[in-house]
Amino acid sequence: MRTLLLLLALGGLLPGRAAHGQALPTDAQGRVAFCEVVPADSLPAGRLYTLAKAWLRRRGYQLAVADSAGGRLVATNAFGVYDHGYATKKLHGKIQYQLTIEVKKGRYRQQFTDFVFAYYAEDRTYHLAPTGKTKPLEDPTASGWAHLWQSHREATHQTVDGLAAELKAALLARPKPLAGATRPAADW
Repeated sequence: MRTLLLLLALGGLLPGRAAHGQALPTDAQGRVAFCEVVPADSLPAGRLYTLAKAWLRRRGYQLAVADSAGGRLVATNAFGVYDHGYATKKLHGKIQYQLTIEVKKGRYRQQFTDFVFAYYAEDRTYHLAPTGKTKPLEDPTASGWAHLWQSHREATHQTVDGLAAELKAALLARPKPLAGATRPAADW
């Protein structure tokens, strides 16, 4: 009996899983959007543009707009979200999104927008294929699978945070000096 009361008391004090989930940031229209302006110490816009474009290609993004004069890149991509089974994870769908990178001298802006969940299901040959049904990530409800929907929203938050950090590291990385290069000895 004491153990049961102790567990109930601790359960009331500990925050629930819903308290850990962060709300997704939204823009003025109420759509999910992650925006950040990152200072890039004295890097020219052309260098930032080149580094950003190389990162997008390396990560497998499909470029929709590549405006080098305006310093603007718009690309789309998707990442998988999974249904947590007992023994294995099964692809439940993919979240498609758009990434816009705008560069200026000494800074760049990254915007992750247009998040849409695309359902996947097994076809008759047991391969996962898109069903054609989609659901915007702004929709807070999912009747019948609310817990799974919340985990997809949390996975989106974690994935975008990771991608933003990776982009920041790629654009702000300083080249390492060559190990064999030495300073010439003074003549005097």
